[in-house]
Amino acid sequence: MKNKLSQVIKVLLFVIIPLSNYAQVGVNTSNPQTTFHVDGSKDNAASGAPTAAQQSNDFAVTSSGNVGIATVSPSEKLDVATGNVRVRTINSNAGVPGTDKYVVADGNGVLKTINFTTTDLFHARLSADQTANSGVIATLLFAAPLVTSTYYSYNSTTGTLTFNQAGNYIVTFQASFGNVTAGTQLVLGVRPVPDSNYLARGSHYAGADTPTLTATVRIGELMNYTTMLVVPNAGYQVRFTAAPNQNCTVLASETGSTGSGNVTNITIQKI
Repeated sequence: MKNKLSQVIKVLLFVIIPLSNYAQVGVNTSNPQTTFHVDGSKDNAASGAPTAAQQSNDFAVTSSGNVGIATVSPSEKLDVATGNVRVRTINSNAGVPGTDKYVVADGNGVLKTINFTTTDLFHARLSADQTANSGVIATLLFAAPLVTSTYYSYNSTTGTLTFNQAGNYIVTFQASFGNVTAGTQLVLGVRPVPDSNYLARGSHYAGADTPTLTATVRIGELMNYTTMLVVPNAGYQVRFTAAPNQNCTVLASETGSTGSGNVTNITIQKI
C-alpha cells in the first residue's frame, strides 16, 4: 500500500511541479497563447498567434478569468467567437412574467438584459382643439406623451418628433374632425422636418355633416390609418399634420350620449 501511495504522490508531483513553473499551459499545443489554451484539432502553428480558422476549435482561459471558445482573446467572461449556444433544458425553468427580464444581444453580440417595463412605444394625445383651414397643412400639437421611451423625443411646442434610433416604426394615427360638411376631404399626414413630400398620407371623405359643436355635444367625423415609417438615421424628425379642403376643427376629445374622452392621438411602435 505504501509503495502504491508513494507512486501516486510521485506522479502528482511530476505533473504539478512542472506546470507550476510555466506562466501558460497548452494542451495539444506547444505555443499556448493564454494562461490555459487547448488546441482542439492540434492545428495551431508552433510560433505566432493562430489564425481565425485555427482558433475556431480552440478553448482558452485568460489571466483575468475570461473564457474564450473559438477565440484566444476573449473580451467577456464567456466569449463565443463562432457557433451557437444551446441550453437543452431551458424550457424546464419557466420565467416569471412582469419581473424577469428579456435577454438581448447588442451590435457586438454581447448579451444584455432589458426590463419588461421598458417600452418601445410612443403615445400622445392632442392637447386642445385645433383649427384646420382649407388648403393649409397644419401641424398637430400633441401634449406631453403618456407613454414614451429613449427611442423618441417630442417637442409639444413645435409638434416635432425626433427619432433617436434608426429602424422601422409602425404609426397609428387617429383624428376627429368637427364642423365638417358632407363630402369634405380630410387628410392626415406625416411629413419630414425640414418640410418635404409626405412620408405617409391618409385621405377620407366626410359622409355627412357633423353636428354643431356645443358643450355637451362634440361629435366629429372620425378617421384613422396605420402605416410604417422607415427611419434612416438617429436624429430624423417628422411632424404630424392635418390638411382638409374645407375649414374645420380637429377635436382633442369628443362628448356625446355614450360618454366623453380623447379622440385624436398618435401611437408609434418600433418593430
